[in-house]
Amino acid sequence: MIRSIRFTLTLWYVAILIVILSLFAGILYTNVKANLFHDTDRLLASEADGVGDAISSFGKAELEAKRLKEIPQGEIPRSFYEEVSHGGLPALVGRWTEVTDELDTVRPVRIVSLEGETLSFSPSLSKWAIPVSDSTLLAAREGKALFETYALSDGHRARMATCPIFEQGHLIYFVQVVASLLQADASLDRLKSWLFWLIPSTALLASLMGWFLASLVLRPVGRMIHEARQMSESRLHRRIAVPETGDELQELGLTFNGMIDRFERGFKRLRQFSAAASHELRTPLTVMKGEIELVLRKARTDEEYERVLRNQLSVVNDMAHVVEQLLAVAHAEDGELAVHWETLELGALVRSVAQSFESIALEKNVSVQVLAGGSVHVQGERRLLERLVANLLENAIKHTPSEGRVTFEVVEREGQSLLIVRDTGKGILTEDLPQIFDKFFSHKRLSDGTPSTGIGLGLCRWIAEVHKGKIDVASPVNEGAEFTVSFPALEV
Repeated sequence: MIRSIRFTLTLWYVAILIVILSLFAGILYTNVKANLFHDTDRLLASEADGVGDAISSFGKAELEAKRLKEIPQGEIPRSFYEEVSHGGLPALVGRWTEVTDELDTVRPVRIVSLEGETLSFSPSLSKWAIPVSDSTLLAAREGKALFETYALSDGHRARMATCPIFEQGHLIYFVQVVASLLQADASLDRLKSWLFWLIPSTALLASLMGWFLASLVLRPVGRMIHEARQMSESRLHRRIAVPETGDELQELGLTFNGMIDRFERGFKRLRQFSAAASHELRTPLTVMKGEIELVLRKARTDEEYERVLRNQLSVVNDMAHVVEQLLAVAHAEDGELAVHWETLELGALVRSVAQSFESIALEKNVSVQVLAGGSVHVQGERRLLERLVANLLENAIKHTPSEGRVTFEVVEREGQSLLIVRDTGKGILTEDLPQIFDKFFSHKRLSDGTPSTGIGLGLCRWIAEVHKGKIDVASPVNEGAEFTVSFPALEV
């Protein structure tokens, strides 16, 4: 079963969206709940302080009224704190409740002494049935307001603030104010319900949009898949249409076409390799077979056997050379040649290779001259560069007539190390020049019409490119050929 990328992308998109929405919903709900409780607590604390201020103001007003009535000083407390600290708090709260009736108009309020005795309370508090907790008073004695949530018998919840009241820095009693959380809980329930339905509906809508967007984005991929399926070994010339998107899809199309280019070149080289091997090996094998059959028809003299064996040896040497060149190209294409870079003096390397061809040049009566003035260095691999020089020299000697001349010139010019090879042959056909370096390209020199596989020149171009250089050829008709290999110059 093939899982669609479109389905996978949509699934991941929806899953991530659900996680993000769930986190957002959780954070939102928590913050709203905390803010609602914070606002309620602040309101309760404010009302508790208001009750404490009202009682304090009432008590101080009574003291001032007693002083104005000229009551003897010994019967009047010197301050409000002295009055409540000497047991006058219950009576004072009672008078305040009776005179002001404030407990009937505010939220449910309860005034509690330090010992936990209820001094007064609002009539509306009786329905809440919230007891005076010792643990609550113990915690409030530390001087900080305490906020608690209670579950009521009718299923609702209430929030109670226990606030300590101070006078002249001394704790004198507690005020407890209660507020219903019915509205707050209803708001939270509505928010929870909205979030509960909003997340799946948003995820469903997002999945549809994600599926549509994934289909839209991956539509070029579908076309590329369809076009790729139409390709085969016989249709490697075809290429997929690259979408002009400027993103990874365009890069994928270009990369795929580049891969097909390499495949096409590989198949082409394979066919050329087979054709070249067949062509180059079939003729000498036919000659060998014919001569051996001829010599075996009757008894021969020792001289005739020796002549045939020498001919066979020459043919075998030619075949071995062709096979060596074919294997060298194959290894080069597969990247199997290990490259060991070193600093080389190009003139000395050319002279060393030229010496190994002296016997071949003398046998054909061709002079080889090396012009290497100065010190020209390159960064390269000795074996590859020796093969490059050997192939160029062998090719030049092969196509230079008797009493001809092959010249190697090594020179540094405009930041380039140049290796120039000239011969005095008949040159190369003009129509063959653009393809002279194609591997296994078969062409004919005008001098003698000798066929050549072109393996050596193809390998020469590969070696030059490995060394970040290039090779060019110029060949005016009947004026010989000139090959120029350029490398980046190296200062030593």
